[in-house]
Amino acid sequence: MIEVAPLRLCLYGTVLNSAETVEDSIKSVYRPDAEIVVVDGGSRDGTYEKLLEIVKDYNLRVYRLPGSSRGKGRDYALKMCPEGSYAAYFDLDDEYNRNFHAAYEWGVATGSPRPLHYLVRRDYAIDREGWRDLNIAEDLEFFTRISFDFHVPALFRRPLSSRPYGEHLLGDARRYVRETLSAVSRSVRNVVDLNRGNGLKYSEFTSISYIRRRPYLLVATPIIYATAHTKGIYRYDPLLNNYDLMFKYMVNGLVDPVKEVGANSSHVVFSILISTANRLGFNWVVTNVESTNIKPYICCQGAQRCW
Repeated sequence: MIEVAPLRLCLYGTVLNSAETVEDSIKSVYRPDAEIVVVDGGSRDGTYEKLLEIVKDYNLRVYRLPGSSRGKGRDYALKMCPEGSYAAYFDLDDEYNRNFHAAYEWGVATGSPRPLHYLVRRDYAIDREGWRDLNIAEDLEFFTRISFDFHVPALFRRPLSSRPYGEHLLGDARRYVRETLSAVSRSVRNVVDLNRGNGLKYSEFTSISYIRRRPYLLVATPIIYATAHTKGIYRYDPLLNNYDLMFKYMVNGLVDPVKEVGANSSHVVFSILISTANRLGFNWVVTNVESTNIKPYICCQGAQRCW
């Protein structure tokens, strides 16, 4: 009888100027049976030096790619994972709990080459061109192009920093880049990549609340969108942008996280924008949510009545 060697596990990610949180994040995903691959994008706050200090503690391999986008850094890290491995990316600004590991193990056991949005067979993803060179929405573009079969609706991470939601557009530039000119350049690229990675039509781009609240961006939308169109907008469904398409995959692949991965019932949650649910077919969404033993409800803001 021929014994088949178990598939190797690889956890990978990219980091920039996160010296205070990087070890806590790595510690939370560390497991003796996995390699961890991290690409530093040119940190200047001691992050890279910190990574070199802890390589032996966490079975860590560190590379440096100054000036790389998030997508380019993740693509490089993915390619450095062992051939034949299952590879899961993680954000080095977050701390992960046991649900992450349990879902990871469950996904590998399915035998699918793309079980979860953050977990794929390394060679499968590379054969499909890996990660695009995008700084924003690189994950949505990757998820919808590579696709995935299942979604485990359980909380599995928490942010280690107190950055507000949405900071990744302009606040991202202020955080990662010191010089004003470089920050402006990064901000412009972020908004352009927002179009490209989400696969937005012009009307969808101009309807984003983040854009509408900023007159200087709203005025510049024709130029921004034209730039994105010239560089290439990635859209994989004629009716749905990549954000909506990602949720279509999630809703279609929902599994009971308590039954399947042993998640605590208090950690179970699946949220979706009502506008996205309507575009996907509200009743279809509710039916699939109920199939995972999650009780659906509608949460509204303002004076609207909520159920």
